Amino acid sequence: MASGGGQWLIYALGGGWGHLTRAASLARIAQQRHRIRILTNSPYAMLVAKAMPALDLAVLDPSLNAASARQQAVREIERANPECLIVDTFPRGLGGELTGLLERMAAKRVLVHRDLDPRYEAEAGLQAFVRRTYDLVLIPGEDEGGALSGLPAAVITQPWLICDPPANPRQLRGRCIVVCASGNVDELPWYGAVAACLRELHEDVNVCCVAPTCPPGCSPESWLEHWPAADLYPNADAVIGGAGYNTVHECVAYQVPLIARPWPRMYDRQWLRARRAAKRGPVTIVKAPRDAAEAAVRQFGRPSRQSAAGFQNGAREAVALIRKACSA
Repeated sequence: MASGGGQWLIYALGGGWGHLTRAASLARIAQQRHRIRILTNSPYAMLVAKAMPALDLAVLDPSLNAASARQQAVREIERANPECLIVDTFPRGLGGELTGLLERMAAKRVLVHRDLDPRYEAEAGLQAFVRRTYDLVLIPGEDEGGALSGLPAAVITQPWLICDPPANPRQLRGRCIVVCASGNVDELPWYGAVAACLRELHEDVNVCCVAPTCPPGCSPESWLEHWPAADLYPNADAVIGGAGYNTVHECVAYQVPLIARPWPRMYDRQWLRARRAAKRGPVTIVKAPRDAAEAAVRQFGRPSRQSAAGFQNGAREAVALIRKACSA
């Protein structure tokens, strides 16, 4: 039950699953003592709301053009008048709409900073902007030496997860291969091809393809509409997915082998994240659907992975840091 203090508003625009899942990771813990509202434009917001009905989601109208969506976002923030505004990834807003708003707000301003292309950081002048605008910069597990990580207000935490991994995953090992199709809609055929290859390569493997819609080529019996996908990881011999923030950090935390297909993104460096993750855990980088399926099948039935008992969810530390900033 939330009690005391003003509202925390989390700006989690950007579409897809990533921003909203990271915001939900923070909100799940913070809402025990604070009123939390998440501002999102994710097409999957209703699926998240169904899984976590206690979340307060403000969903922008998806039919709006870019300029109108930016205006709606500003109106929502001004209407909320939060005690704390938490901005995920884009310091100036997805379309630059926060630039003037932030500097006239009385709210504490917190930036959630994951790895960004350093060329974008430099071209947008983000270091100087963030230094003068934000009270706290939280870096959830991705200190890649970017310009913002050296700011006085920056604090590095462990990665944020929507739920903690089980202490003893070896008891659950050996049930299925999870295909996590959490990227853009135009990437779904790749995951459908992977699911089809898995069936062809190993008739006994249980394929669980998690996606908002059934990917082309995927058997309907293998498709599952579910969030968060991490619920399924303790039972998985391997996960096939992209190299986005949540997929990579969840698999490393759960110690489940990840077959990663990095996708091109405007700001996110998935290839770099995948290569760095491969140094810390069982991560295989692939490009072709058949290569992904073959790599996953090689993991089928292998000895159990190590315990995840020592993992600490960085979202808890982040909530404590935000509380401290708000009380200063």
